[in-house]
Amino acid sequence: MSTTASDKIQGRDEGNFQSTKTYYNLPCAHRQWRHDGNCKVIHGYSRSFRFTFQAYKLDKCGFVVDFGELDWLRARLEHLFDHTLLIGADDPYLALFKDLHDKGVCNLRIFEEGAATEMLAKYICTFADQNLRTLTKGRCWVMKVEAFENDKNGAMYWNPAPGFRGWL
Repeated sequence: MSTTASDKIQGRDEGNFQSTKTYYNLPCAHRQWRHDGNCKVIHGYSRSFRFTFQAYKLDKCGFVVDFGELDWLRARLEHLFDHTLLIGADDPYLALFKDLHDKGVCNLRIFEEGAATEMLAKYICTFADQNLRTLTKGRCWVMKVEAFENDKNGAMYWNPAPGFRGWL
């Protein structure tokens, strides 16, 4: 039995398609207060994020993800990483940073698991996966997120529970 292009577009080739979407140039600062070197002081980067999506079935247009329907993801990334200061919830100077935020000196974003690129990739992967599954009724999900703090350094987080889990 042969598979036609029409069969594949209708989703009969389940789970084998991936697509990627990248968001560039989100300028923010952070600090790693536990670090013994320069990372303990506030410093900034232009962040980028690359998402890898996978689908159980392609949509009616033959897409894994319709990139035109990801405004919610772009908006979340801009809220978190565009001209912001990222601080871990356990930073000993958190009260000071909150005060600076309240005075309009910085746009503070507090992360429970810290501001390391690895943890940011995990946070964004979890957020994007939950929302994408809801948007597509379970048809597709996030496989991994690559988070770049600049053009030299980055981290990846692979979704620990990828795959089709049934229709929502």
